[in-house]
Amino acid sequence: MNKYLCYRISSRINAKPRIAGFSKLDCLDNLLSSFPGYRMICIADHCDKEIVTILSQKGFFRLEVTHLGQALSFYHLVRHALNELDDDDIVYFIEDDYLHIAQANEILEEGLSVFDYVTLYDHPDKYGVFGKGKNPYVNDDRLSESTRIFKGRQVLWRTTNSTTHSFACHVGTLRGDRWIWLGRLKLRPKLQDFYDWIFLTKPGFNGGKLKLKILLRQGLAYLAMIAGYRKRTLGVPVPSASAHLEAKFLPDGFDLRQYQHKKPRQDEY
Repeated sequence: MNKYLCYRISSRINAKPRIAGFSKLDCLDNLLSSFPGYRMICIADHCDKEIVTILSQKGFFRLEVTHLGQALSFYHLVRHALNELDDDDIVYFIEDDYLHIAQANEILEEGLSVFDYVTLYDHPDKYGVFGKGKNPYVNDDRLSESTRIFKGRQVLWRTTNSTTHSFACHVGTLRGDRWIWLGRLKLRPKLQDFYDWIFLTKPGFNGGKLKLKILLRQGLAYLAMIAGYRKRTLGVPVPSASAHLEAKFLPDGFDLRQYQHKKPRQDEY
């Protein structure tokens, strides 16, 4: 079994405001230090020459420069994993604006001994206190989504209904769900992570107000399950072992101060 970081980085500026003081290269250095022993498969999509030069000096297992865009670069990574890697290999698909705690690799591997998929990011929209724009499967109160708990040796785990497109699994699981990760991605220009996950985890109809669009998609997911596709489990550690660096979605209790550099970097990637 081998372990891989399937990483996407771009020089393009995301419209969503990122927390100041952490460049994409800071996040990359943090990722590499948090996952020793993992092979890095890097897609540098729409990257400037300067950042490609920096990446080429890091000795990655694989570095590919592309001009595909967000959705197609993710699809390209999935396709590479399915075509080149073995079923028991671990893959962690990760974007360029996340920070991880030092023990993230050990926590991830513990999670994959229990769950089909693992996210290290405890998204705040899974809690009723998040407020407007929250996950529609969360009730209008102060409680979390419906969940199941597993007490691991490293952390406390719980199930969750969805996450971003930064997640880990065994390649065999990815291969079994290729109808989601490949079939639907080719038909749309933007990633829609929430809809991918509710196809896979099939959360119950209890919770907040579900729009007709979501009900229809979930109905299709249940038809797929009747046809033989099994419901998947997605686990997340509590507290969060990673943070997406968007202020609105910072996990509760994630202390950014320990990741601040004494001397700020000059790059702004």
